[in-house]
Amino acid sequence: MPERPKYFNSSEAANILGVNVSTIKRWTDDGRLQCIKTAGGHRKFAISHLAEFIQENKQKASRVNVFPVEGEEDLEISYHIMKGDFKFLRNRVLGDALNCNRERIHKILNGLYLGQFPLHKIYDSLITPVMHRIGDLWEDEEITVTEEHFASQIIRDSIIRLQSAMQIPSEKIGTALCLNFSSELHDIALKMVDHLLEIRGYKVLFSGQITPLYKLESIFEKFNPDRVYISSTVVSEISLAQLELNHLLELCEDNQAEVYVGGRGMDRLNIDHSAITARLKSFKEVYQT
Repeated sequence: MPERPKYFNSSEAANILGVNVSTIKRWTDDGRLQCIKTAGGHRKFAISHLAEFIQENKQKASRVNVFPVEGEEDLEISYHIMKGDFKFLRNRVLGDALNCNRERIHKILNGLYLGQFPLHKIYDSLITPVMHRIGDLWEDEEITVTEEHFASQIIRDSIIRLQSAMQIPSEKIGTALCLNFSSELHDIALKMVDHLLEIRGYKVLFSGQITPLYKLESIFEKFNPDRVYISSTVVSEISLAQLELNHLLELCEDNQAEVYVGGRGMDRLNIDHSAITARLKSFKEVYQT
């Protein structure tokens, strides 16, 4: 069964936006803040409603309280979100990932994003260091491969849930193709690239992990992508990955598509090719390039 979306009542929405309930009611009556009204006349607010309002009224919500506080621990987390204390939040998210606390990671990501922290900063300063730390713990045999997969999947699911808060332009400025190598087991970094391209206004085609790359000619013919992003976290079969990369670069060159590569796995491959526009080293570069 799909998970039911989270809705906030008027009091919770007022707490998040830092106003009183009467202001929330006035804004909804004026049409400035969207909501859903129940049969009993109660107002319910989805994350997307609050995100749209914050985006359109940034002067009223430069750092709003967007982490629902239900206890003393939540109050501490809310404080560090408001401060933008990523060092504290990294330790918190790492612990929650290892303990499979998906709900709280989702709340932290929503809190940061709705609190007007740029998405690329959230990915560079929070998610990427946490993912590296999880990988290091596995390599040092401090956690099992099963625990590593559970923790990584918790992070992945939380990132996907964050998409409901994103403001995605309806008019597209181009088409981007996001690819992993066929042996890639993790597509988290690629999914973050997907999100950043979407909020920039690209139509994104996302392949995900373990996708065969030898039958892409039809994809280029059908969608004619302007850009191709290739992400690699770990290269387990160097020769195969190199063959796939070379074939893909030739295809991109033939179709005049810009190519951007990134991820630790690229350090093990030969990427000295004229078709590659840039080797991206941060999500900020994904957003700005």
